Amino acid sequence: MTTARLDARDRPPAQLVTARLTLRAWRPEDAPLIREAIDSSLAHLRPWMPWAVHEPSSIEATAALLEKFRDDFAAGRDFHYGIFTRDEREVLGGTGLHPRIGPGAIEIGYWLRETATRRGYATEAVARLTRVALEELGLVRVEIRCDPRNTASAAVPRRLGYRHVETLEANALTPAGEPRDTMVWAQTAGRGGEGRPRP
Repeated sequence: MTTARLDARDRPPAQLVTARLTLRAWRPEDAPLIREAIDSSLAHLRPWMPWAVHEPSSIEATAALLEKFRDDFAAGRDFHYGIFTRDEREVLGGTGLHPRIGPGAIEIGYWLRETATRRGYATEAVARLTRVALEELGLVRVEIRCDPRNTASAAVPRRLGYRHVETLEANALTPAGEPRDTMVWAQTAGRGGEGRPRP
């Protein structure tokens, strides 16, 4: 997949605030906070996140990665956010708007540390990013992709009124290197209630 670059006027804000969260573009100085979140949750993350297989990393390597994320954000190539508590004292996870699925569309990804699961944080973060994509950036389609076996991850788009459009068979590999299906969920501009939980 090719990555599109968004014009400066069409880029999302570097910081977003929700009822309980601050979503902010990563900075290299966030390395100790994200290291603590990842290192305390490796058993939870490794079955689903390919990058977690290569963890733990050093503080220096993590800071370098966050610097790349910062540079990509500034250049309009990719938009990685940390999911922080409102006071930004703790990293709860990560999310992002990834322009890798074609013109007028964007993909949202997300992960949470183990102690932050089952509290609605992913739903809250993704709801905000969905509104940014469709209402503020004027994109026509937002997708979320996940392993069908990851029921907690699949519950997020379902809760927000995304439509399950297809399941791609054996189109990817699990972190262990085995064939994996991918559920594709989509939300499109003009549908009522996008990015908002269903009652």
